[in-house]
Amino acid sequence: MEQKKLVKKIFNEVIKPGNCFHCGLCEGLSDNLFKMTESINGPIPKLTRKPIIKDIPDLKKILISCPGRGIPYNFLSNYLNTKKKNKLIGNYNSLKICSSNSKIIRNNSSSGGVVRTILIDLIKSKNVDYVCVLDEIKNQILKFDILTTNNIKKITNVSQSIYQTTPLLHRLKDLKKNKAYCFVGLPEHIASLRILKIKYPKEFKHIKYLISIYSGTNMYPGAIEFYLKGNNVSNKNQIKKLNWRYGEWPGKLRIILKNNKILTLKKFYYNYLIPFFISKSCLITPDFTGELSDISIGDAWSPKLENKGYGYSVVICRSKKFEKILNQLKNNTLIKTKKINLQETIKMHAHMIEFKKIGSFLRIKKLEKKGPVPLYDLKPIKISLIRIVIENFIGVIIEISSKPFTKYIVSLVNSKLMGHIFQVLRTLWKNISKPTKRKGLTGLKFTKINNKRIQELKTI
Repeated sequence: MEQKKLVKKIFNEVIKPGNCFHCGLCEGLSDNLFKMTESINGPIPKLTRKPIIKDIPDLKKILISCPGRGIPYNFLSNYLNTKKKNKLIGNYNSLKICSSNSKIIRNNSSSGGVVRTILIDLIKSKNVDYVCVLDEIKNQILKFDILTTNNIKKITNVSQSIYQTTPLLHRLKDLKKNKAYCFVGLPEHIASLRILKIKYPKEFKHIKYLISIYSGTNMYPGAIEFYLKGNNVSNKNQIKKLNWRYGEWPGKLRIILKNNKILTLKKFYYNYLIPFFISKSCLITPDFTGELSDISIGDAWSPKLENKGYGYSVVICRSKKFEKILNQLKNNTLIKTKKINLQETIKMHAHMIEFKKIGSFLRIKKLEKKGPVPLYDLKPIKISLIRIVIENFIGVIIEISSKPFTKYIVSLVNSKLMGHIFQVLRTLWKNISKPTKRKGLTGLKFTKINNKRIQELKTI
């Protein structure tokens, strides 16, 4: 029976090989067929009942748009109305540095407060009825869910960056077809929604705008409890409040315990948690900027801006509508904007762009020997031997760090000491690998790949 074959395909190509992106698409597109269930390796969809014939259309939608099967970015980019082509950051119309002029919004934000400012404007101008954005569930520490709201206060106070694998697409069926929504997500969520909007335009026209947040690495649940152990705190139940990016940009991890003790660690220091809890999904995608969005927003990393401590965002505008919105916000003195060039945009995140565009290809190539992998439609033409050696070394570090015994030993070490050690090693490693990585990125060329994902989508 067809419905059983489709379910089997989802499990064999995505869930069993560990290619799940934890996005919640399976639950969000089906009629109570799947339920996202917590695991040490992030939320995973589980069947809640036997599939029936009625499920076939939903299962086909899941398969066509599942990021765990791969996204043909180059093919899909042709559906965006953009002026300039680029295979490193995606096609675009303009590149900018932006920041909100509202002190309240900027202080509540991870970087420049641009996402909140845009969302508030979309609601006030009635461009959309609701916005969808990830937020912490009230009174539930380390529990997050998609917030669908038109309340300005809620948008202003929504959670900052959340560095934990969390479903965002599991409530798609709750969205009303007669309302207009703006959806904020990570690159994989935006890519799935873009496919659905292209493939089923009438059915998904209510999801009007797509905003992507830059996403380099994400972590499985357990990272914060690991950090707590390094501070002699037994479990997460002792947490009263948590902020990933508290205070002056770039912010710091701040945890207030129930006994009112405050734990803090600089952003670049708590990155020491990444090798121990990095999710597989962020290792097997080439999309860092959200290439299929209407607008992409990330931290504007540059020594000049970082020293100001004010909070700035790099913005990739991919649609005429958001070009107009940014200009209006600037004219109304709600944001500051400054045009930048492609070189500046890439330089701000060169290390992570390289990690995605070259690193993901090498990692996927290695995983092909073990079973199904996500399929993409571009691959780098030339990768140096030394870059392959570097990737193998990174893989060994992640493999060792992810072992339970390694985690246990390191969790006994004071977290501030670990953070300091990590930052020293990180700086040393970046200095060693930077020349090779930057050289590999400069003038990087790609070749097209024709695979079954392209063929599936050519029926659009």
